[in-house]
Amino acid sequence: MKKLKHYCSVAMLSARLSIQSCIEYPIAFIGWLISNPIQFLVGFATIKFVVMEFDTIAGWDFKELAFLYGVSILSHGLSVIFFTKTWYMGWTIIHGEMDRLRLRPMNTLFQFLVGELNFVGFTDLIPGIILFVYGCISVDFKWTLYNTVAMICTIIGATLLRGAMYLGLGSITFWSKSPMNISGFLQELFNRTNMYPLSMYPRAVQFVFSFILPFSWICFYPASEFLGKDSLIKLPFGMAFITLALGIVMFMIACRIFSAGFKQYESAGS
Repeated sequence: MKKLKHYCSVAMLSARLSIQSCIEYPIAFIGWLISNPIQFLVGFATIKFVVMEFDTIAGWDFKELAFLYGVSILSHGLSVIFFTKTWYMGWTIIHGEMDRLRLRPMNTLFQFLVGELNFVGFTDLIPGIILFVYGCISVDFKWTLYNTVAMICTIIGATLLRGAMYLGLGSITFWSKSPMNISGFLQELFNRTNMYPLSMYPRAVQFVFSFILPFSWICFYPASEFLGKDSLIKLPFGMAFITLALGIVMFMIACRIFSAGFKQYESAGS
């Protein structure tokens, strides 16, 4: 318990320092606060225009698509706050910034993830919350005890899935020694598999994003169950709980990859 309290205090201190660092540049933060919501509103408007042209997309109307998009953006906002640092792991490793983690008597991955929480990520989370609330109201989402628990599991699992992808692929730099940035590629895949219903793609593509790269579990399958929509997979129990389980398992695997890679870390030298 004493160790847990120590780790929590370090995380709180790191969060406070991140906030103070952000406040040092208020104009930049205001710029993010304006620009980030705009990009999500543009994406939301794009969905509206597409639906106006085709009426529905794979049997999903605009209200249902708004719900799907809201769930996706909410988990995106949370992942930006906690896992942005994994987007640039290549440069962090190549520049030797991992050296300091070796010297501290704390878990390496914990230090890496909480060492610099992205307070600017709240500018992604705010439109995520707004779109999520709008989507829930649009489809008249029933906040029963089961649905509430299932939704919480969906959001946590989806956030962990996103973080696991960023962390696992970013950790490959320990072996490749190349400062590759896969965040843009992953975000594009996340958008393509969560902005629209997966059922609009051929079954082969649905299979890949369901069983090989489980991006569709971020929001499509849970949303399909909440709304009673048909999907490639039909199970007698909650999709939301599978999303949570997948998120935990995938994140544990990503942590293993990071730990194995860190053992190969040779510092940047002098």
